[in-house]
Amino acid sequence: MRSHYKQAMDELALSPEAKGRIQDKLAYPQRRVRFRPAAVAAAAAAILVLGTSAMASGVFYHDVPAAIAQKLEPVQLSCTSQDITMTVQSATVENGVFRAYITMEDELDSERLAQGVEFYDFYKISTPYRANETISGYQALGYDEESGTYGFLIQVQAKDEDGRKLDLSKDKLTFSVQQLLLEQEETEPEFTLDWDALPDEAPAVRKYIFGRHLVEGRELPLAEDGTALILQPGVLNIPAADGAVITAAGFLDGVFHLQLHFDNAGPDDHGQLFLIGPDGEKVENCGAMYTREEDGSKYLDTLYDITREELSSCTLAGKFKMGGYLLEGDWKVTFTLTEEP
Repeated sequence: MRSHYKQAMDELALSPEAKGRIQDKLAYPQRRVRFRPAAVAAAAAAILVLGTSAMASGVFYHDVPAAIAQKLEPVQLSCTSQDITMTVQSATVENGVFRAYITMEDELDSERLAQGVEFYDFYKISTPYRANETISGYQALGYDEESGTYGFLIQVQAKDEDGRKLDLSKDKLTFSVQQLLLEQEETEPEFTLDWDALPDEAPAVRKYIFGRHLVEGRELPLAEDGTALILQPGVLNIPAADGAVITAAGFLDGVFHLQLHFDNAGPDDHGQLFLIGPDGEKVENCGAMYTREEDGSKYLDTLYDITREELSSCTLAGKFKMGGYLLEGDWKVTFTLTEEP
């Protein structure tokens, strides 16, 4: 599943800022059409019939939005693998939308979850066989030190080939995870660049663009063969994070470019640079382009509609999630949901 997610991130034109927000917390659901075949289950699946009319209750270790929490019904079904217990604390189905509050807890009482958890490769939510399109995603709720749990909100909606929402309450719905991404290092560095030293027309090279973001009303300088001019890497060499380097900055055809290089040594290294205006607010970019190298690394050029005078009053910052490791496991819980009108 992660491969579909990454492909969507690179090829369905999301901005670096949007990508960062989705990694940190789901700002809007991910759209998935197909899933990889599920691995053979090693743990027994728990089955529950759940209604949505009773008063919401249950255990909440994390800051679940009130509008969602009041509709959730207690479930508290668990599955343990690799000494990490996944618990579906509560769930509901309403108007064809399934939501669940899920926690992960380390039975070894170690710090494996404290730096963050991502459902990396094989996380899957089963849907009715009639489903032609599935919109699903999760929001990370962070780590709660008192309970030692990391929390998530899961949301699923399925549609048939005519775009009609399917009634998930009539089918068993299984949430399963086969990989966790643990212990990524999150940093928010700040940088000092001499804006006056940047050229009005920076050195450039033409590269094939494999991923891009375009702000409404703007056009990226793409040729018919899918190539575009990006900054010539190597003008700068400023470490941004472990595995990420600022390799160039400057103007091309009056548009300001910032360039990052990722060596992609970690399972899911990602991050972005952003300009901070004199008011302390982020300056919105007007586009971004990704290029991929033969060694698996990639460059990210982020574009800004900003003059040199405006740039002189800006500062530069970044946000990165790098490194970490994958933990293979088999976590699975199955529900039979009932929805009342």
